[in-house]
Amino acid sequence: MKKLLLFSLVIGCAFISRAQTKNQYHPNQTKERLLEKNFYLFSAMEENTELLKLLKADGQLKTYWDKMMAPLESTPKNGKEIIAPFLWSESDIQTVGKRLVDLSKDNDGLKSLIRKLRESNRYANFEKAPDDEYFYKIWEQCAKGLDTVLEVYGAGKMPFYRNIDSVSFDAKSKRYLYAVSILRTEAVEDAREEQVFFQPSVNLALNLLYANHKDEAVRYDPLDKKENAKAVQAIKNTDFKAYPYASIVVLGGGPENYRDKLSIAGKINLQLAMKEYRAKKAPFIIVSGGHVHPYMTPYCEAVEMKQELMEEYSVPEENIIIEPYARHTTTNMRNATRLMVDYGIPLDQKSLVVTNPSHSDYTGSETFTKRCQEELGYQPVDIHARLSPTTLEFTGNIVSFHQNPNQPLDP
Repeated sequence: MKKLLLFSLVIGCAFISRAQTKNQYHPNQTKERLLEKNFYLFSAMEENTELLKLLKADGQLKTYWDKMMAPLESTPKNGKEIIAPFLWSESDIQTVGKRLVDLSKDNDGLKSLIRKLRESNRYANFEKAPDDEYFYKIWEQCAKGLDTVLEVYGAGKMPFYRNIDSVSFDAKSKRYLYAVSILRTEAVEDAREEQVFFQPSVNLALNLLYANHKDEAVRYDPLDKKENAKAVQAIKNTDFKAYPYASIVVLGGGPENYRDKLSIAGKINLQLAMKEYRAKKAPFIIVSGGHVHPYMTPYCEAVEMKQELMEEYSVPEENIIIEPYARHTTTNMRNATRLMVDYGIPLDQKSLVVTNPSHSDYTGSETFTKRCQEELGYQPVDIHARLSPTTLEFTGNIVSFHQNPNQPLDP
């Protein structure tokens, strides 16, 4: 499987057109969405022409641009050599961060950017920090996120969740080295027009995600106009006060083979959720789970659970919301909260989370709370009463909108 994917990658890379990748009239939609979802800071910067001019003209920042634009002195022996100029060391992060903060003190464009970042909630976990610290932390997070993408998908470093998030090809093969070299060249060429210090690194990171088929974070976007369109319209006409709970979140459990679209755990969880739905506990079911198990599965848990609800239980499509990106229980809860806010499902009204007893015990445990703190840096939800061995009450927290580019497949 990897050999076939790699052959396609090499052939595709050999024919990449610079005009096609950079042409403003035909942008790569996947890469644009990945940029906004993983690195909103850079996306927001790129929308401000005057701000880009300021960053381009700064001599201190230009040294990083020069380093990344320098041609390779010899044929690279491995992916590490190709990506090395595009990485951000601790020293680099500190120097650039301090410079950005200094520039922001006297520049209306950067002050406006900081306001925009705050309003977006994309960095909600830093919200209590003063502007200088807030801006620095955002830059630091994005720079480290770029390093994660470059090292994993450019050099084959094992990610935190190696069994489901690793590079799609043999990163040590000559073919992959050749492909990454081409993607590096394209990243540099596409950055020449604006000449802003972060763009070559950003371009290469996005090229690597796209070439590795790692578009899981945006594969179904825009959800509100596609899979969830009918539910979004139904929400507008729903009296949530007529129900004891605002929604029923159903957790997934991916199969461990490429044959089954739903695992036995997934089917059990749906049966359990239907008991609550039939009792009219809430008007909407949110099914959560992405393309997770087995590695690079073609099936999305949320999509398959929605189909099961419609075909086996005759639940109307307008009463089902899919959350097709979560890869862990932490992000099941986080991403469901994001959709509730986006679609107008009230956060001040409790919702239910339903799953099998073992999974439910875990979701309501201190172990889960600790994991959220360690991996997300905050608590995406507050867990309340346990109603049964399979059902918990919860309310979501707005801090769930905080991006996590260190998990680029589900940031």
